[in-house]
Amino acid sequence: MPRPVKPSQSTGVIRRSTRLNSGKAIKLYPTSSKDLRRSQRITPTELVRRERTLLQREQECKRKSDELNERILLLSKKEDEATLMMSQIAEREACAILSQLEEHFTCPLCYEIMAHPYTLNPGHCGHTFCATCILKWFFSRLHRACGGWHESVDCPICRAPLMLTPDRIPRLVSTFPFVPNRIAASMLESSIEKLARLPSPSIVKKEDSDGLWISEQTCTIDCVKMPTKPKEEDGMLDTDAWKEDGCLRAEWLKKDSDGRREINNLFQRWENLDADDFVELKRSLGV
Repeated sequence: MPRPVKPSQSTGVIRRSTRLNSGKAIKLYPTSSKDLRRSQRITPTELVRRERTLLQREQECKRKSDELNERILLLSKKEDEATLMMSQIAEREACAILSQLEEHFTCPLCYEIMAHPYTLNPGHCGHTFCATCILKWFFSRLHRACGGWHESVDCPICRAPLMLTPDRIPRLVSTFPFVPNRIAASMLESSIEKLARLPSPSIVKKEDSDGLWISEQTCTIDCVKMPTKPKEEDGMLDTDAWKEDGCLRAEWLKKDSDGRREINNLFQRWENLDADDFVELKRSLGV
């Protein structure tokens, strides 16, 4: 009978044969860095093909970039044209408002736009003036020596006589010679505020050197501005003076505030004013 093989010995033989087989497998498939570089080397044909692809992509990017620049230039031109159109509309609206004010709300005494308008008391008169102007006109008829009105005071436009001012006090409130014209005051305040809120006009012009459209508000020091005629020569109204920081608006606001204060002071004290008080009011008004 054959001699049996021990398990430990057979296991050892199997392990050794396994290691040997694995060692032979490694020798059959050798790899090195030199072989890897040789396998990754680019052929001249492939290099030319890649260069052509990159060149085509570069030309495509340049073409798209030129198209974008043209679109930006076109949009900028349209934006400036729209800004100019809106500016012209705002300027025409401001001129229309100012023309309406000068045509229908000019004080007959100072020939300026009315400030805090008041109407004379007699119902058959109805003429309206600035509060300050009508006060100065009214107290100019006052005699400084006696502090009273010896002759009738009439409207400077239609000569309608005003109610005589009673010498005895307390006077009735109905004898006050002025009535506030609230409709005219509301329309004046609304129009003045609308003039202040309207945007300032901006001139858009084309620069011949590079074909760009430039707004005068954002023009740099290198831009050459074309000479413009004064607004008086062009027959245009001076609407800029009625803007938020304009001189005419500031004058109107001051005159409106002074007239409101003076006539309210006179109305509140009207019942008990004596001759000396009237003379002092005439002196304070400078008439």
